[in-house]
Amino acid sequence: MSTVPAGTERLRAPVLAGVLGKVAEAVTLVLLATVVPRLLGPYDYGLFSVVLTLVAIGSVALTLGGATLLGRYVPAAAPADRGPLARTMTLRLARNRAALFLALVVVAGLLVLADPARFPPLPTAFVLVALALNVAATLALQAGLGLGRATAWSARYPVQNGVLIAAVFVLYAAAGVTGAMGAVVVAAVAAAVLGAVAAAPLRHAGPSVAFPEGAARFGVLQAASGALGQVAQRGGVVAVALLAGSGLETGYAALAVGVALAATYAVVQLFTVSLPVLTRRHAGGGADPEATLRRLAGVLLAVTLPAMAAAVLVLDVAVPVAFGADYAAATGAFGPALAMVVLAPVNALLVQAAALRLRSEVLLRATATGAVVFAAVAVAAVPSWGAVGATTALLAGAAGTALVAVLGLPGAAGARLVAASLGGSVAVAALGVLT
Repeated sequence: MSTVPAGTERLRAPVLAGVLGKVAEAVTLVLLATVVPRLLGPYDYGLFSVVLTLVAIGSVALTLGGATLLGRYVPAAAPADRGPLARTMTLRLARNRAALFLALVVVAGLLVLADPARFPPLPTAFVLVALALNVAATLALQAGLGLGRATAWSARYPVQNGVLIAAVFVLYAAAGVTGAMGAVVVAAVAAAVLGAVAAAPLRHAGPSVAFPEGAARFGVLQAASGALGQVAQRGGVVAVALLAGSGLETGYAALAVGVALAATYAVVQLFTVSLPVLTRRHAGGGADPEATLRRLAGVLLAVTLPAMAAAVLVLDVAVPVAFGADYAAATGAFGPALAMVVLAPVNALLVQAAALRLRSEVLLRATATGAVVFAAVAVAAVPSWGAVGATTALLAGAAGTALVAVLGLPGAAGARLVAASLGGSVAVAALGVLT
């Protein structure tokens, strides 16, 4: 039996699980970002990406906040109560999300009836089915993460992406772009199976416990913040599809945004899997968890800033080589997207600091600001600039989120880290314009 006090619990295990998961995910993302676009071509890839993006936005919007909610409250409970509390919270989240999902089904049905040319029935059905399966998978895996089981959480996207790639190859050959869209549903089934296996022990967790005081408000604010954050992060592809009216530009935006978000979520993952340990450390009177977050963010910034700067310098050569000559015109969209990655460590730090301080209202203000800034820039820039306008809006939204969160959480990030993050992001964006 371990004799390590809760306050001194190390981050090594969850961070290692997160790193290994992201390495495996990176392999699948490279294939998803290189092989799949080559197979489908820009036009079909744009259509496929709209379905994939809508499922991603919807599933994350319906579940974001859950990982932070369970990661903040479950580890702080008495050890005997953690399993029952994780189950109680997960069931409450599932009931609330089911009501929202049914509302989405009604809206989608009305859109199909009103304009079947713009909202074709079969792709719309694919989006709804994949969305339901993804939400179920995430809820189950969040429960395990709250209990400190980071392995299944970290394995989810490597498994799901691998199944998606294989299914695209098979179904695109059989049914064209409609088959490729159907592959999103197949991948969601794989995620749901993984979630069901991971959550199986919760059935025997013991008698239910009461929902902690203040947790409901915390969860609502986290969910709202997550939804707004996803609009600012993933809305670029949808904005190009609606405002630019170009399948090619939509494909270019999907590629640049997809690469940038893959790097961003690799950073976010390391913070997400760390929260349960930091919460137990904080409850046990251990070292300042925010100091740990700042060190982690500093290390990650030291990696991402030079990596993104180097990537911008070779875009004109690397994009056609990696993704095919058809995507040569997409290089302009990558500069702002890679500049956004530089802000990922400080933004991820601020999300976890808000959770540790139980200041979700600050995060809500920050993400609302980011979403408004994104929307304003997208409306102004996308009609003229297409994919470049979308990724510029992405960068502006991330910067707006960071600035408001820094002001609302004094001392959480530290002046040097904030200055280095914002300055580095500007430098990478400038390199993208000049090269």
